[in-house]
Amino acid sequence: MSYAQALMVDDDPVFRALAEDMVLDAGVQSVEMADNGLDALAKLDAGYAPDLLICDLNMPAHDGVSLVRSLADRRFPGKVLIISGEDASVIETVAKLARMQGLDIIGSIRKPLTPEALEAAFSRGAPAPRKADLAPALPSLLDAAINRGGLHPFFQAKVSMQTGIITGAEALARIAVTPTEFANPVPYVELAERNNRIDDLTIALMHIVAKHAKTFFSAGKPLPVSINISPISLQRRDFPDILADAVQAAGLPCSQVMLEVTETRLVEYGPDALEVMSRMRIKGFGLSVDDFGTGYSNIDRLQMYPFTELKIDQSFTRGVLTDAFARACVETSVRLAKELGLKIVAEGVETIEMWNYLRDLGIDEAQGYLMAKPMPPSEFIKLLERGVSVPPAVALRA
Repeated sequence: MSYAQALMVDDDPVFRALAEDMVLDAGVQSVEMADNGLDALAKLDAGYAPDLLICDLNMPAHDGVSLVRSLADRRFPGKVLIISGEDASVIETVAKLARMQGLDIIGSIRKPLTPEALEAAFSRGAPAPRKADLAPALPSLLDAAINRGGLHPFFQAKVSMQTGIITGAEALARIAVTPTEFANPVPYVELAERNNRIDDLTIALMHIVAKHAKTFFSAGKPLPVSINISPISLQRRDFPDILADAVQAAGLPCSQVMLEVTETRLVEYGPDALEVMSRMRIKGFGLSVDDFGTGYSNIDRLQMYPFTELKIDQSFTRGVLTDAFARACVETSVRLAKELGLKIVAEGVETIEMWNYLRDLGIDEAQGYLMAKPMPPSEFIKLLERGVSVPPAVALRA
């Protein structure tokens, strides 16, 4: 899939001219130019909405590092590609910083730019959702989701990398706008966090997910399900009891539920969080550190808190075959998880080559569009009945 619009930010007019031809040849439909970060931000603030932003680092006015921060502050929804003549270590550091700040980095290239390097970067991810898909959350829809049946879970399969069998599912919230249209959930989660309603939203989703999970079986066994929880909820001491009540009300054991602790914002993990997470484990819940490598002090948290699963973020999975930094992060994460006895899940697995590489590292489960997209419960039950279609190149090796 090609990008519709790209914004190229570089102070060198000769490079911009050469790079524009390569970008258009690579399939981008149109390219807009900016000669520094301030110029780029002015275009974005005026309403220009590219699905790809290409930026240099060393620019005289508002350099690439400052631009990355400004893009994160604006919650830029598109993809970002860094192309710079700086040392590779500097480029990779800025790419890591951008990922930590929530930007969708498809790669980094050290100049000179070549068509091959550009094509490899473009192949790592499809164009991001347009801004229209990330419309501001409406309080009325959030209230309807929590109180009036407007919350719908979609389920994405987790597949064993050893057997190709579905071994779990992640429940992903969808907010109903109409009976057949759903809003992007990210703005609603953020609104719920700001308005102190995130616990209400999570508990409402848990009630629905538990009822569906009661009907999910794979290879004759009850299927484990996972649900995301906000780090904010770890400050509420009665949260484990409320979650357990929601699960058990559906006749489901807590041991069938994995709680994925998201890292959407920096929260101080203190004694209250340790108490809450310990009580969750005592009740039987599994605990997963979600989006590992993109948050803050993850290694410290793995050592101190009772996690049972490590989930490798898709930004690293996508780059594992082409990006040295991403590959090192994945391999280090796998070694660390194995030392700690944690189950390892890789999300964002989209190609056979990714599957084979990650499987050879010893990762336990994979989640991604190669196997199955998120789907409503009725479709997910049919998927469980027929199983995922594992391509021949992915089949278990003798």
